[in-house]
Amino acid sequence: MDGNDFEFSRISKLFVDRDQADPDAILARRQRFKTTLLCGEDVARSYTLQLAVLTAARIGVRCFPGAVKAVMPPEVAGAPLLVWPVLGLTFGGAVIQALGSISFCDDTDAATGARLLFGDVPACGKALRVTFDGWIAKVGPSESTARLPEREHCSLAAILAAALALSELFLAFADISIEATRRVVGLSLWRPDLDIAESEALGPLVEYLPAALWLLGLGHLGNAYLWTLATLPYLDSSAVGFHLLDFDRVVPENIETGIIFSSRDQRRLKTRATSGWLEAHGFQTRLIERRFDAAFRVGLDDANKEPVLALCGFDSNPARRALEFAGFRRVIDSGLGGMSSNFDTIGFHTWPNPRPSVELWPELSEEQKWRQSAYQERVARENVGYQRLNKDECGRFELAGKSVAVPFVGATAASLVVAEVLRLLHGGPAYTDMKLSLGTLKDRAARSAGEYTAADTNGIAFTAARPANA
Repeated sequence: MDGNDFEFSRISKLFVDRDQADPDAILARRQRFKTTLLCGEDVARSYTLQLAVLTAARIGVRCFPGAVKAVMPPEVAGAPLLVWPVLGLTFGGAVIQALGSISFCDDTDAATGARLLFGDVPACGKALRVTFDGWIAKVGPSESTARLPEREHCSLAAILAAALALSELFLAFADISIEATRRVVGLSLWRPDLDIAESEALGPLVEYLPAALWLLGLGHLGNAYLWTLATLPYLDSSAVGFHLLDFDRVVPENIETGIIFSSRDQRRLKTRATSGWLEAHGFQTRLIERRFDAAFRVGLDDANKEPVLALCGFDSNPARRALEFAGFRRVIDSGLGGMSSNFDTIGFHTWPNPRPSVELWPELSEEQKWRQSAYQERVARENVGYQRLNKDECGRFELAGKSVAVPFVGATAASLVVAEVLRLLHGGPAYTDMKLSLGTLKDRAARSAGEYTAADTNGIAFTAARPANA
């Protein structure tokens, strides 16, 4: 993937909206931000370390196209890929698929480059340690951040750690946070309401995984959900089925934000692109190529029995409000901020919820819609960055209405959403609502609903997880 894979960047839009920057100049600046993923020898033997590196590579190449490289010893490059044995790849081969190449020595200029350390790489200047333990992810300056024990209780912690690392790099690169890359950030997916130092934050060993569920919407969030689900340690992926619902086609901007899309998917239906990727990785799929609306119903009779668990990644509230009528037993939803001021904000809800759907996902009033449209028109007309685009007035208006989207935000949201599924299957803490911002992670809020019981899993299909380190 390179900067030519998309016509209008929803990542660079942050700088266009905030600074009236030239989109081409911002892309060129992103392409110069050299980022190195340094892999220790123990990455060869660790499922979760390999997953953290692969996730960082997938996210990094989209944030900083053409500027990300991975450095590892030859024996690590030649080690079997533990995340997807079905592919028959080496770990180095999987990294090459994401980045185009790998290196065996680090020649990054310490004055201009950023480094992310995975595994037993010694601390070095201007580097972030990427580490995890159980359900906990942690990232901080390598010289002051010790590695956690990195017990492989929950693979989601590796994805979250990689997302937090790219978040810190990007927030510093974009001059959004003066603290980013100079502080320690962390989050527990078992107890997101607790500090990661608390003993209850660690969480148990994952033993059960979802075997059948719906993916509603297959864009930025849907891609992140699928990456997070497909990298869970399934014993037999061929027994796992995903119902994929979307009606749209892949456009260039989807390739930049969707971490499983590639340039080969352009103009394909999103259902076909994601299905092809999942089936290549050993999973079963069903495709539903239509809009989701109030008429949609889950098949519950014996002749047409469909999953009752759904993960939702819609980008509009009207579709979300129809979820309560569809017949799902449980829905887990997330939504992202789309403006330069809140692009790193994640909202999370589960359904059933103590609040009605119209309160969770409110309808914009006619006045709010008018104000929104007027604002977009004014931005398209007055922002110098949009005037530099090779678009007519209508085209610039359309682009001004698109949201800012950065893949590390989607990956973080996906780790929270899939963690809720795993806590459900393990009788863990239940949360109805969460809100957090990656720039100010300590200020997060999570509303607890006690603990899940066996009754909450009625009708939800699950299967056994592969034992850790097996």
